[in-house]
Amino acid sequence: MNQVTSPTCATKDPRTTRQRLLRPLVAALALGLTVSLGSPAAADDLKDRRDQVRKAIVTSRQGVSESKAEMSKALAALAKAQSALAKAQRALSAATNAVGAARAADAAIGARLAVARTELEQAKQAVTRAKAAVAAQLSLMGQAAREAYQQQTDLVGLSVVFDSADTGDLSRRLQWSTTIFDATTAQMTRLRDLQAKLVAAQKAQAAIEKQIAADKAEAAANLARMQVLQSKAALARNNVAIKVASLAKARVAAKADLAAERAEYAQLQSREASISAEIRRRAEIARKKAAAAEAKRRAAAKKAGKTYVPRAESSRGFIRPVNASPGSPFGLRYHPILHVWRLHRGTDFGAPCGMPIYAANSGRVASAGRQGGFGNYTVIDHGIIRGRYVSTGYAHQSRIVVNRGQRVRQGQLIGYVGTTGLSTGCHLHLQVYVNGGVVNPLSYVP
Repeated sequence: MNQVTSPTCATKDPRTTRQRLLRPLVAALALGLTVSLGSPAAADDLKDRRDQVRKAIVTSRQGVSESKAEMSKALAALAKAQSALAKAQRALSAATNAVGAARAADAAIGARLAVARTELEQAKQAVTRAKAAVAAQLSLMGQAAREAYQQQTDLVGLSVVFDSADTGDLSRRLQWSTTIFDATTAQMTRLRDLQAKLVAAQKAQAAIEKQIAADKAEAAANLARMQVLQSKAALARNNVAIKVASLAKARVAAKADLAAERAEYAQLQSREASISAEIRRRAEIARKKAAAAEAKRRAAAKKAGKTYVPRAESSRGFIRPVNASPGSPFGLRYHPILHVWRLHRGTDFGAPCGMPIYAANSGRVASAGRQGGFGNYTVIDHGIIRGRYVSTGYAHQSRIVVNRGQRVRQGQLIGYVGTTGLSTGCHLHLQVYVNGGVVNPLSYVP
């Protein structure tokens, strides 16, 4: 059975620490979202809040997984303990039954002892009677011996013959002597019988006493042994019952933790969905405004008979492709999604989703389509400029409106700002390639 971690353990539960740190964040994000949705906060602020929520979701998802694992462990331990409790209960029942059988055996032995004690008493009485009979017989034979000694010596026997007055008197005297001898023999035989009965009675008494002692010892030992087994079984059952109760509490706690983790996870998902919806709403508003402005500018340009140019040309002859200011610059930076230090191979322009993107210079579309982390990506080949081969790349577009191989003019619409690919929000990621290597775009565009 698994060990149950004591609530007083010095080691802190990482889930408890995570919850302690995460719950204030959830509350703060909820409050911040309420404010942002109700006020004209900047789009970047909303993106930051969404990034925070997404990080919190990752942490919360880990907490849910850990709580599920703890719940599984608690259920398995509880099931094992409950099985052990059932086994211990069966052992206790068997021990209790054995004690009952021992008590029944003790009662049966007690009944036998009662009968044996009666038999013993009868045997003792028989011995007493036999001793008395032997003593009486010995006394009787002693008296007979004394009389025989006085009357049946050889001289007395001769006197019986010679002192007889006549034949009839002799016959009577001989008959009397024979009678005395026969009586003495009978008395000796009776004495031997009585002595034999005495010995038999004494043996019977000894056997009964021995059996009584053996039965008593057997009954006492059996009962004591069964009582020890019952005590051990009861102790084992109680110990297992305590463990089951502890594990049941641990299961309840694990279930509560899992419910709390799931509730926090669902709350964070709801926050992320609300923020993303607000970002999309604002992006759509910006897109519509930009589209309306673009339509207005195009109409004006068409009316004037020329192509719209968002910004003035740079010294190298390039224009800014979007009507927005540069943000994250070219160079080494900490990636906001991958969380590693790496070269930022372009310049980000913080434009809203849907803003038009224009060709920074005239050229031929080298590629246009989905390309990994760049999302919707367009590359324009500008050919040789001042002795160097130059091309520009436009990443994360929401929509591309040119095709590979197409010739485009400087200032021509090529797509719209988006957040496709590996992106944290709406913006244009502009790259400039010189002789195949990336350079700082701001060295070419104004």
